[in-house]
Amino acid sequence: MTASLRSHLSTIATWTRRSLVPMLAAMLVFGAALAVAGVRAGKYTGTTSEQGTVALTVAAGARKITHFKAVLGYNGKCGQGGGPGLTASPATISIGAGGRFSKNVTLSLTGIASPIHDPGRVFGKVSASEVTGTIEQFLNGKVNKCYVETFTARLH
Repeated sequence: MTASLRSHLSTIATWTRRSLVPMLAAMLVFGAALAVAGVRAGKYTGTTSEQGTVALTVAAGARKITHFKAVLGYNGKCGQGGGPGLTASPATISIGAGGRFSKNVTLSLTGIASPIHDPGRVFGKVSASEVTGTIEQFLNGKVNKCYVETFTARLH
C-alpha cells in the first residue's frame, strides 16, 4: 500500500469517527427522550396478583416514580400457610430508557413487637397510561419464590 493511499484511508477513518460518534450519541439521547415522552404523569392505582393494592405517582417529566406503595403477600407457591404482608414503599424510582425501572428496596412489616425489614426489588415498565411490574423479596441473597407478585396500575 502506498503512503498516499494510507494517508487517504487514515483521513477517511478520522472523519468517520468524528462524524459518527456525536451522531450516534445524539440518536441515543433522542431515542431515550422519545421512549419516556409517551409516559403520562399522574396518579396510578391498581392491584397485585394477590389482590393487594398498589399506588404510585409518575412525576411531571416522566423521569421518576414517587409515592410507590404496595403490599407483597404470601403467594401460596410454598405450600399451605403464609406469612405477613410486607410493604414496599421506596421514596423514588428512576424511569429509564423505554420506560423501564428497577430499584432494590426494603420490604417492611411494622406495628409489631419486632418489626421486619427484608431486602427486595421492584421492577417493571411504564407505558402511556399503565405501569406493570413485579415485586419480589430476597432470602439469603436469592429471590424468595414464596413472596413474588406482579402488579398493574392504571392512570386515574
